[in-house]
Amino acid sequence: MRLLLIEDDVSLAKALKEVLEKEGYRVSLALDGRRGYQLSLTGEFDLIILDLLLPSMSGDEVLKALRQSGINTPVLMLTVVSDLPKKVDLFSLGADDYLTKPFHLEELLARIRAVIRRTKGSASDVLDLGEVKVYTDKKKVTVREQEVLLTAGEFAVLEYLCLNRGRYVSREEILERCLGYRYESESNTVEVLISRIRKKLGIKDLIKSSRGFGYIIE
Repeated sequence: MRLLLIEDDVSLAKALKEVLEKEGYRVSLALDGRRGYQLSLTGEFDLIILDLLLPSMSGDEVLKALRQSGINTPVLMLTVVSDLPKKVDLFSLGADDYLTKPFHLEELLARIRAVIRRTKGSASDVLDLGEVKVYTDKKKVTVREQEVLLTAGEFAVLEYLCLNRGRYVSREEILERCLGYRYESESNTVEVLISRIRKKLGIKDLIKSSRGFGYIIE
């Protein structure tokens, strides 16, 4: 999952970026509102973590401009302001969730997972594929209740396919969203990962492929 963190407190921003990347997220960082807004317009992110009090362009101004521009990327607001009217204002502008500073990292991680699940159409930490279950919080996969060990890359690809269930995901999209680099015409990385996942799970036709469309879990 690709995250955009817009936070002007440099020490906090760097610390959060490090923690989130250790959790397996790809994180881009903006230290002011205007830069964050410009990056947000690419539509490349699965979630935006947006501080309210920012230089050059406040968090609520960024949020309002994004929604007016037709960018529907989920937004999790961070702020020291805890009064109810401000929360209501932010939700009315299009925020998806709200976390008051200071906060525990465990709560931030839980809210990130929850917002992404909701926007991808899932309400649980467990992505249920019948005999296969993917635990997004524990980064664990089971087949018929037996744990199957996947590498970080394999898990990222499987999780992304699950969260986009019913939609073909292209090879290029997997490379960019899951593996952290742009499409390379000669690379067979995705094919190798998909082959390994299929072999480890042992479930016939769980991940289907179509030339020119990509991969899908139906």
